[in-house]
Amino acid sequence: MHTKISFFPLLQAFWLSYTAVAAPYETRIFEAGTTFVAPEVHGTWALAPFVRTSPPDLTYIKTSNTGTGTVEVHVASGSSKYKTRIQETGSTFLEEENGTWQLVDFDGDGKLDLIYIKTSNTGTGYVEVHVASGSSTYQTRILETATTFVEENNGQWQLIDFNGDGKLDLVYIKNQNTGTGYVEVHVASGASNFQTRIQEVPTTFVEENNGVWRLVNYQHSGHLDLAYIKDQNAGSGKVEVHIASGASTYKTRVQEVPTTFGEETDGAWQLIDWNADGVLDLVFIKTSNTGTGDVEVHVASGAS
Repeated sequence: MHTKISFFPLLQAFWLSYTAVAAPYETRIFEAGTTFVAPEVHGTWALAPFVRTSPPDLTYIKTSNTGTGTVEVHVASGSSKYKTRIQETGSTFLEEENGTWQLVDFDGDGKLDLIYIKTSNTGTGYVEVHVASGSSTYQTRILETATTFVEENNGQWQLIDFNGDGKLDLVYIKNQNTGTGYVEVHVASGASNFQTRIQEVPTTFVEENNGVWRLVNYQHSGHLDLAYIKDQNAGSGKVEVHIASGASTYKTRVQEVPTTFGEETDGAWQLIDWNADGVLDLVFIKTSNTGTGDVEVHVASGAS
């Protein structure tokens, strides 16, 4: 007499175990309130390597309702789990909300500089890049220039080294009112002082404005990839991460996954390597409607 053995339960268990391990952004590796009281929605929040240790630090560029009347930079250290503020300062910029603010090392001195990509109400009629140096605690402007782009607010702007020459380039991810009907990536080189465009291409994504668009180093291929963190109107009901490879000039999608987070727009979303494992993690800086009454940092592992 032969005993019939069913392998289906074993295969099912293996598959569930495998997918639990393999699915990115499903495991939360950090969730905590911070030193900042919520709601705080008067500027730009991001994790950034302010002191260049892991995990990255929590930065808040406050652009309105400041105590100083100027744009302010507030930083809470990652090493303190965002409980200790290590910088709070006004800057050379008066309060202003006509563009995109960013902290990034522009001049290569190891300190994050304060970047203002002004996209409307400029004096020149063009998108302008203004930079205040971190070494001067944002009191000295080291660059103020018009760019090749006329004033435009149909997408998301970013400074990042696109072509690996050590200079930050100006990236414009145009996600609406494009000529092609697709999300487009436009890049002006930092080497030309943002006067020469070195990339202008449509992508695999049709026009869409339901989340955050960024160029990120996802595949470590030598090409920056296009990431879309979709935080509303997603098919899965969850925040989703979609990535098109830079190697394919954004024509091939290399990741499309739902995450552990339900759809939410009460804060700032970001992909950054939070735990220094070489993989981008999904970060949500929740700035209002928090359970703790404080601004909160939530991190889902990209390697989970």
